[in-house]
Amino acid sequence: ALYGTIWILLIAYLCRFLPHGVRASSISMLRIGPELVESAATSGASWSLTMRRVVLPLLRPGLLAGWLYVAIVALRELSSSIVLYSPGTEVVAVVVWDFWQNGQMAETAACGVMLMAALAGLLVAARSLGLRVAGPI
Repeated sequence: ALYGTIWILLIAYLCRFLPHGVRASSISMLRIGPELVESAATSGASWSLTMRRVVLPLLRPGLLAGWLYVAIVALRELSSSIVLYSPGTEVVAVVVWDFWQNGQMAETAACGVMLMAALAGLLVAARSLGLRVAGPI
């Protein structure tokens, strides 16, 4: 009952790309030392206030960068999508591949341009996020 649904694609993407997102986000997790949490607790902050005011603002840039990376890589994913899709659950890469297989070059080119525009938008967002966090080089 799971095969051929959008849920199997979601599970496949999670299994395939979750390690990439965690690895890309782990750098921001490493820079939060226990001293920051301890100093917040010493100042009288509760656990939830410490998470909201200290930990999450420090984690946010790394998490956003990690998941932007995952979105960029997952948007062009074809190998697991081609195996697990069924009619009605096609993703963009499968649609482009299907157009190409059927010899519809104009539709293939149009979808490819739209895919590249979406990837360029994600890359611009990642670049602006990096400049805002790190400052100009």
